[in-house]
Amino acid sequence: MRAAAAIALVYVVIALGMTWPLAAHPASQIAGDLGDPVFNSWVLMWTAGVALAVASGDIGAWHQYWNGNIFHPEPLTIAYSEHLTPQMLQMLPVYAAGGNILLCYNLLFLSTFVVAAFGTYLFVRDLTGRPLAAFVAGLAFAFAPYRIGQFSHLQVLSSGWMPLALLGFRRYFVTGRARTLAGGTAALAVQCLSCGYYLVFFPPFVAAYGLYEMTRRRLLREWRVWLSLAAAALGLCLAIAPFVAPYLRLNAQGNGLGVRSPEEVVMFSADTHAFATVSETARVLRHALPGFPKAEGEGFPGFTILALASIGTIAATGRATRHLLRRTSPSWIRPLFWAGSLIFAVYLVEALWILANGELAISTTHSLTIIRNAGTPLWRATLLFAVLGAIVAFTSRADAPPDEAAAGFFACAAAVAALLALGPELQSAGHPVGYGPYGWLFEHVPGFNGLRVPARFLTVVTLFMAILAGLGAATLLRLRFLRIGAALVIAAGAGVLAESWIAPMATNVPVVPEKFVPPAPLTAGRHISPLYQLVRSLPEPVVLAEFPFGEPAYEIRATYYAGYHRRPIINGYSGYFPASYLDRVPVLSAAPANPEAVTAVLAEAGVTHVLVHEAAFPGSRGRELSDWFVSTGARLIAADGRDRLLALAGARRPTDQGAAR
Repeated sequence: MRAAAAIALVYVVIALGMTWPLAAHPASQIAGDLGDPVFNSWVLMWTAGVALAVASGDIGAWHQYWNGNIFHPEPLTIAYSEHLTPQMLQMLPVYAAGGNILLCYNLLFLSTFVVAAFGTYLFVRDLTGRPLAAFVAGLAFAFAPYRIGQFSHLQVLSSGWMPLALLGFRRYFVTGRARTLAGGTAALAVQCLSCGYYLVFFPPFVAAYGLYEMTRRRLLREWRVWLSLAAAALGLCLAIAPFVAPYLRLNAQGNGLGVRSPEEVVMFSADTHAFATVSETARVLRHALPGFPKAEGEGFPGFTILALASIGTIAATGRATRHLLRRTSPSWIRPLFWAGSLIFAVYLVEALWILANGELAISTTHSLTIIRNAGTPLWRATLLFAVLGAIVAFTSRADAPPDEAAAGFFACAAAVAALLALGPELQSAGHPVGYGPYGWLFEHVPGFNGLRVPARFLTVVTLFMAILAGLGAATLLRLRFLRIGAALVIAAGAGVLAESWIAPMATNVPVVPEKFVPPAPLTAGRHISPLYQLVRSLPEPVVLAEFPFGEPAYEIRATYYAGYHRRPIINGYSGYFPASYLDRVPVLSAAPANPEAVTAVLAEAGVTHVLVHEAAFPGSRGRELSDWFVSTGARLIAADGRDRLLALAGARRPTDQGAAR
């Protein structure tokens, strides 16, 4: 345990160094940009507020858990995006103690690297028995180049429970102990609740890994094992069901919420050139691998990780194949294996050529054939690889080194995940080259039609590549000549970090509005604007509208501060936008133009107060908007610089007006 704690501490230090200077001002800056991180901060504040209310004795507050206060009066607004419940519980003590959401968010952000690295370390150490190889595998998962492009998505970064789930299930198959199965199931449940994508994407791979372990250990006929796994599956379903139900209710409303269009899904699928594309913030590789820039399309695994994974796969496959082809094997195994390997190689070369170049031209004496569909050979190559891997696993010795067959399984799993990341329409540099299997999942499997970013399968690819890199590092450690193996592994660890180096990491990257002045700096804790403090203390009823209205840069801010004052607002920002909000945007974004329509929209929404950020508007338009509200009977309650808080005509006068300044 002391050694494990020391390893975890080293990962903490590395995470702080890789993300520097975030640790220098964690309570006043936010990791990444002022877009999704700010929105996720609202989610965390809202759910944490409900949890604290329940903990203080207000049990009825639980009913408001999913009814966030944006897009008033719409219900279930938390279900418009990720609920982040595990992350909220993780930060809850710090938030309860100080109330600074920026500090809490940044601690969560940093923890994703430590949990991912440490979880992978534990799994690969158990798989190989070599701590140094496992340490490098942890670096390969936590600091892979792919994760650089996801720094604004806390839910995507929260993938560290994946290797812990695999570890729990592996220990169960090794020891047969129920507590290890319970631990793996608990880790899988936390992973599913940490990110909705992983709820759909990752469990099938866990099931496949379980079948691999059972096949290798000759447990397929053990009914007690099947009963234990069924109980674990039931427990997993019971744990996640309450958090899935709100999304199902939202989807059942049939108003477009909770469902993505095929065109949107194709837009956020990885291109085949994503595997040669790295984030522009990677300081070492960004000029060498610009690749094919596309949203969510930065999937380069890293040269060092690729090299280690190749070493591990080739070496382990070679050892396993030598055993398979021994004379003790059944006579039919050898010709079947070689024939399958040859056909696999042909299909793989054909598929990779089309994916890389967009087409394959086959010239003969009398004709020229051009093939542009990579889907068929790719699927055939994947299935053949799975069959070959199954043959190796089934014929391997029960006491064989675990990496002999494991490398084949994780290589096959990485290939399948990479294929699914390409989405329903395979594209090479933006040109269609075939139908992807994700399209079938999108059309027939519940849950897939609510996810718009198939490219996030690249997280699963990253995990399996990291495990393969750990197996490669373990192979190098067998080179005992002058301890060259250990030196190579240490150098590889440094190479992983160098390829993903981004320090100094950007923080508070602004979201620049198109027609407005950029927002003021974000504040938290005791530095929150006194106007939001006053809104929080106003007597009921309070429904707030902030202006500018409809501009994403300001809607995100309004959403963020709504997490602090917790009063209903008609503004909002999320993964979905309800029809009521979309109907208001054309009218309120142009206010005070068409004053009758503005007044009608505000009255219909039940707005009692407006907050005008005059400095956000170009010229004198902001002041004109405030003056127009006053001309309609609104009264100024308080001001903070050029921000004006007004109560609309008919709103209840607060007993404490607050101090205008």
